[in-house]
Amino acid sequence: MINNDHVPWCEKYRTRCFSDVKGQELAVDKIKIFLRSFPKKKAVALHGPPGVGKTSLAYAVAFEMDAEILELNASDFRNKAKIAEIVGPASRQKSLFQKNKIILVDEVDGIASIKDRGGLGELLVLLGNSAFPVIITANDIWDKKFSLLRQKAELVQLKEVDYKVVLRILQEVCEKENCVVSSEVLTSISIKARGDIRAALNDLQILSKMDSPELLCEVGERNKEQSIFSALQYVFKNTEINGEMLKVYDEVNMPIDDIFLWVEENIPVEYKGVELVRALDALSLADVFRGRIRRQRHWRFMVYEYFLLGAGVAAAKKYNRTGWTNYRKPSRILKIWLQNQRAAKKKTICQKYAKRCHISTKTAMKDFMLLKIILAKQEIREELKFDNDELAYLDK
Repeated sequence: MINNDHVPWCEKYRTRCFSDVKGQELAVDKIKIFLRSFPKKKAVALHGPPGVGKTSLAYAVAFEMDAEILELNASDFRNKAKIAEIVGPASRQKSLFQKNKIILVDEVDGIASIKDRGGLGELLVLLGNSAFPVIITANDIWDKKFSLLRQKAELVQLKEVDYKVVLRILQEVCEKENCVVSSEVLTSISIKARGDIRAALNDLQILSKMDSPELLCEVGERNKEQSIFSALQYVFKNTEINGEMLKVYDEVNMPIDDIFLWVEENIPVEYKGVELVRALDALSLADVFRGRIRRQRHWRFMVYEYFLLGAGVAAAKKYNRTGWTNYRKPSRILKIWLQNQRAAKKKTICQKYAKRCHISTKTAMKDFMLLKIILAKQEIREELKFDNDELAYLDK
């Protein structure tokens, strides 16, 4: 513990070792398995909402391994030359003062796909060349720009910490700081933090310096985006239709059509037999309302679509479920994308042919089966200058 009154409590009481980590026991176990199997995979990605302890867990790993930690953040990856010059050698050379070394890439979400062109590529090169474990932290590892990163890294999710765990942490801090705060105030801080330990400690530190603890009303509830994984877990694991269930998708930063695909993809993962039939029936009714909304512009029907996707699917089972499930990304999105890619190739082929033959692209696409026979000749292909993808589509 850092003995400094001016240090923020979230830093002063940061976890230092695995035994300090509270509410993330499953994540700790997965980290231990990753370390034992290294270098089968050279990187582990700790992902979850802000404040749940991703960076703290990385430093706990360094403590347990007696490792020097080389920390990078998103701003470092805006300079590829700096990475190659400094990080490249450091990722292969042993520590001078400690037994091991760990490379921490903190808040990888900050690497923008446009502004930091090449930054993610440089990170992937670092993963391939590093002689030491690489720990990556991210709020949303399922962003499409991280598709290659997900393949190369072991994924470990850190969930929102239960308010009771946060409450115990606050009580311990109050005891160490000789700070007298009522149980009701501590409970309120814990609930309003919504799993964000860092935010709870910051709120407690601010309130401890106030003359009136009643000013707790000034501490607003954390307005955080709930991940689709947390929402699915709540729907698929619980049966009680309460206020939480009715607004389970309110904070998922995702269009309703995408939520529909996520639910559709993962219903068979959780349900079997009669429960599967009932859940799919609720999903089909949600689809009926979705169709009515699109045809008639009756936006008030969206409340029924949300209800069926949440409470309707949850009510399909008879009892609560426990355990952790690895929910899958919707495969139908990939199929639609692949179909669109194939359609795009077909269209560019027809456009080139139509321009040379002075016909419309629509006419060429209508007679595409005949067109494939004509374009089988090599001299015609060379004249129309088809690229490799277009040739592959014709030969398929």
